[in-house]
Amino acid sequence: MSGSAAVVAGGWEFHTGQLPEFLLRRCDGLIVGLLPEPVEADGEAQQMLLSDQMQVDEDIMVGASIGIAQLGPVGLVVLHRRFTSLMAARVAWAVGTRLRRARLAAGESPRVVMAGSKPNPDVTPEGVTFTLHRVRVRDHEVVSLIEVWEVHFPALVLAAGEDSALL
Repeated sequence: MSGSAAVVAGGWEFHTGQLPEFLLRRCDGLIVGLLPEPVEADGEAQQMLLSDQMQVDEDIMVGASIGIAQLGPVGLVVLHRRFTSLMAARVAWAVGTRLRRARLAAGESPRVVMAGSKPNPDVTPEGVTFTLHRVRVRDHEVVSLIEVWEVHFPALVLAAGEDSALL
């Protein structure tokens, strides 16, 4: 395993009322969003159903998210480490949902993996990179800055998954 590069993206803003409501166990795992119907760029069916949190050991979490994100009914995967705040997980989900919709509209691959905290470089597979998304979250007059991470996989992994009808 090796260190990974990071890019910074900005411009996101949400009101707390726009964030999903969910409760998480205090364990390392993946939060998986399932699509109730086949993918359509601007279809109403893009409202993902939140699946139960899957407990996954931290040392395989990033690699496991690669496989899970390529499954047909999966719309979004969020890596959740046991010490990550609930707010960061909620913001990661919200950013991931918007990224997915934007990519669908642009005709790009809609596979999105997010994290509320950056995974440890020691458990990050070779070639995986991250984009930091700085997000402003408003709760009435209070504005907080929350950082979440988008996970990018090597081209070889993405190309292998694109050949199958997983969407």
